[in-house]
Amino acid sequence: MNGVIGAVGAPERSFALVLGALAGVAIAFWSTTASMVAVWNSSNTYSHGFFVVPAFLWLVWRRRGSLAMLPLRPSWWALAAVAVIGVAWLVSRWMAIDLPNQVAMVAMVPAVIAVVFGIGWVRALLFPLAFLFFAVPFGESLVPVLMDWTADFTVAALKLSGVPVYRDGLHFEIPSGRWSVVDSCSGIRYMFACAAVASLYSWTIYRGTLRRLLFIAFAIGIAVVANWIRAYGIVMLGHLSNNEIAAGADHLVYGGVFFTVVVTLMFALGAVWREDTSAPADAGAERGPAGHSAPAAAGAAGPFAAAAATAAIAMTMLWLAAPAGLPGAADGATSAIPVATPRAGWQPVDSPLVSWRPVLWNPVSVASQSFAKGDQVISLHIGVFGRSTAGSKLTSAMNRFVERDGLNPQWRLAQLGKAEVRWGDQPLEVHTATLLGHEVRVIAWQWYWVDGVVTGDPVHASVLQLLSRLRGRSEMSAWVSAYTVVDGDPSVGRNLLEAFVSDMSSSIDSALELSATAHVQAATRF
Repeated sequence: MNGVIGAVGAPERSFALVLGALAGVAIAFWSTTASMVAVWNSSNTYSHGFFVVPAFLWLVWRRRGSLAMLPLRPSWWALAAVAVIGVAWLVSRWMAIDLPNQVAMVAMVPAVIAVVFGIGWVRALLFPLAFLFFAVPFGESLVPVLMDWTADFTVAALKLSGVPVYRDGLHFEIPSGRWSVVDSCSGIRYMFACAAVASLYSWTIYRGTLRRLLFIAFAIGIAVVANWIRAYGIVMLGHLSNNEIAAGADHLVYGGVFFTVVVTLMFALGAVWREDTSAPADAGAERGPAGHSAPAAAGAAGPFAAAAATAAIAMTMLWLAAPAGLPGAADGATSAIPVATPRAGWQPVDSPLVSWRPVLWNPVSVASQSFAKGDQVISLHIGVFGRSTAGSKLTSAMNRFVERDGLNPQWRLAQLGKAEVRWGDQPLEVHTATLLGHEVRVIAWQWYWVDGVVTGDPVHASVLQLLSRLRGRSEMSAWVSAYTVVDGDPSVGRNLLEAFVSDMSSSIDSALELSATAHVQAATRF
């Protein structure tokens, strides 16, 4: 039941209450807060996160007068939202999945405000609370798509400029040298930063929701296209200067200056359609609460009780998230993977196919094995993971085909994609990659194995891990990759991998099942 308790009084007090709610959530879920700040600090893509919280507080400060006029009307119904968000936070915490964990924590802020102060406060702060979600690092899955778009535009623009170009996936060669589109060339950091600033800018200068949304969409589009032009300009600068400028780290400086100019012009263009607000956003900041004669202190027990109930739910979630309270096997109990049994004419060979190995973030153990059928060779690489933790998990974005931004010069990523194959009697969608080494080309496929189930979807793999944990089964999982060398037509390599996966699926599955059984037995003894 909701009850009117009174009004806040001074506008500054309303700001302090919202600040307290934000700080309370950040402290209560400190591990999640720390993980977000760590990403902001370590990744240029999400460094705009440091700007989000101060901007949120500024937006609240502008609304402090309106908030002061609202009654304190704690919503006990909102406790249900707190509980649901808390469960989502808890589950993602169990599985060490950062994105839903961080989204749940940010979503807890409006839920807490609704419980303690009232849903009216959430309505009054709808835009600032929505803006707060920019603090969540997300969108990693967009990087491959944006990289492809950048490569497409750059190659097309070079051809239109009369520069001969040969493209091989994300790599291309022109007479003056070779260039690659890596993660930092995707433009995702420009896109997110521009979207955040454009949202704040549009809320400030426009009144209509449609005009605000159109400007944000326009800003995102400009950011993407500007990154394409930036990439093309850097290649042309390098080409025309015989790679004396814009070919090394200095191209980041040129790109930054160019992008600053583009954003400045974009905001100047947005100001052309400016809608001056009819009244300042802080209207009522100097006026006392109208129509509410009861002082806030008269009903202080209401907000206090609501806050206490919210804190009780939060503390319960934090207690359940403690490692000691989780079911399942002990960490580090995974045994080595048995060697897969030869099937359908595939025979094991001793020497590895090539030096390439996927980049896996702290697996419990790894196993590699090569198989030959006639003169065709396929290599298998399996990374084993136990219980998901922040430093070691199956579906981490750190598990990749190659190092980020070409940090390993021996292997470069030329192309990413997906393919569908048969795993026993069921279809399996796998991730595919074309990798370039020194005078060698490799086609690699990757998928996940969790408790006897295979999938190429990391979300599905995370759900399978959660179900295994809740059922008390083995928490052993595997990041599986198969790869072969291609000397010509890529379809030959794809057909060979398809035949290998189809022929050897039962053998690989049996080997992993035996390892999972050993894992359960070791955990039981422990």
